[in-house]
Amino acid sequence: MSYDLSAPDSSWEEINDKGDFKNYYKDDKESGTGKVLMIGVADATPARCFAVVGDYDEFPNFMPYMQYVKLINENKVDENKTINHVFFYFSAPLIAGRYYTLELADEKNPDGKEGAYRSKWTMEKGKFRRTPDDAEIKKHVKTGLFQKPVETAFNDGYWLFEPLDGGKKTKVTYYVWTNPGGSIPDMAVNKGNKLALPELWKCFTKRLKDSKYGAL
Repeated sequence: MSYDLSAPDSSWEEINDKGDFKNYYKDDKESGTGKVLMIGVADATPARCFAVVGDYDEFPNFMPYMQYVKLINENKVDENKTINHVFFYFSAPLIAGRYYTLELADEKNPDGKEGAYRSKWTMEKGKFRRTPDDAEIKKHVKTGLFQKPVETAFNDGYWLFEPLDGGKKTKVTYYVWTNPGGSIPDMAVNKGNKLALPELWKCFTKRLKDSKYGAL
């Protein structure tokens, strides 16, 4: 069975078609940092997909370059929605470590979409923001001797999981607009963000098979 993996509008440029998922790119001339979008179909329920991307403590075990993650605060708004503040530290080759704190709205049936799940985030700059120098963080991260960690300039995005085939499969939409900060040229940032999508899909779909989340 074929599924519609097209972008939501014509402003998105398709950059590759991997069969079970497609990747898209959109310029943002004002910032110089483009936006990326990935749409695919996963052989798992929306609830299982949501459980994987909400398993923050486990990110270092399956998310690319992720070294340390800490849940700072959890606020259950109602039975369908929780606001989480989470610190992330990652280390990629050839650059200083990067870190950020996100505010994530994790919810079921977002915008009235029955059976769907969404994790939507933006940078946290307020009281829940953390840095590698904070006592509760410092002992867990390896920051290197010569390169001071850099806070990501901005990071907005979401995962959206919508039921297909009566909920047996899931339409997965991943969107992110992010810049790692520092002195990395925009061209390199945009190339890196595009290249990261296939690896992210690979890690995500592999994690879906983990027995921690129950039988498939």
